[in-house]
Amino acid sequence: MWITKLQLMHEDCPIVTRCEKFNVVVLSYPSTWYERKGHKFATTTCYFQSPDEQAKKKFISDLKNDRRITNLEISGDIFTYEIDLGKEGEHVMLYHTKTIFFVKPVINHQDGHEYWEVASWKRSDLEKFIKDLKGHMDTCKIMKLENSPLTDVYFPNVMPKLSKSQKKAIELAYGNGYYSYPRKANLENLAKKAGVALSTYQEHLRKAELKLLPVIIEHQLKQK
Repeated sequence: MWITKLQLMHEDCPIVTRCEKFNVVVLSYPSTWYERKGHKFATTTCYFQSPDEQAKKKFISDLKNDRRITNLEISGDIFTYEIDLGKEGEHVMLYHTKTIFFVKPVINHQDGHEYWEVASWKRSDLEKFIKDLKGHMDTCKIMKLENSPLTDVYFPNVMPKLSKSQKKAIELAYGNGYYSYPRKANLENLAKKAGVALSTYQEHLRKAELKLLPVIIEHQLKQK
């Protein structure tokens, strides 16, 4: 299996431009597309990977004002949108092909770039895909292109539902390096950032960990 990781930038992207504007990270996964009256419409599902609630609200509010967005559904940190690509839309249509597939969600980063990881059975199909992308993107940089087994593929799991407090606690811990080695943050500082008492923060974090850890461990065991 041939796998490539790409750094991309397209000034017309409704997501990554707002990630840069509001300093958030959004994961996205292309869903489907259709054509009506000569216009192409594409649907994408996204997930906020940032804890800043105000920034996320501003992001969504700004997205709603984009006239290209024809439909938008929001459920917590997950949102799905449909965009009218006009009569062209080739840059989006490129990845709706039977010869390549995404092995991970697209990372829309606050640095203004998208990071794609896609694969194909044939190197020639992947090279053609990259060549076509370069013709439609403002930036297209190959970060990796290799023949290797697929050992780390994104697969949507049924994830446990966290309360808002639990979700905020785990995101703050992860985003501030609490799970790094050595640790870059302690519980006292995280509780202050969350604006709650230490004991309250510890309770939220512990409950989030107890919900998430079984899923993570099960996933890792399946990889062996």
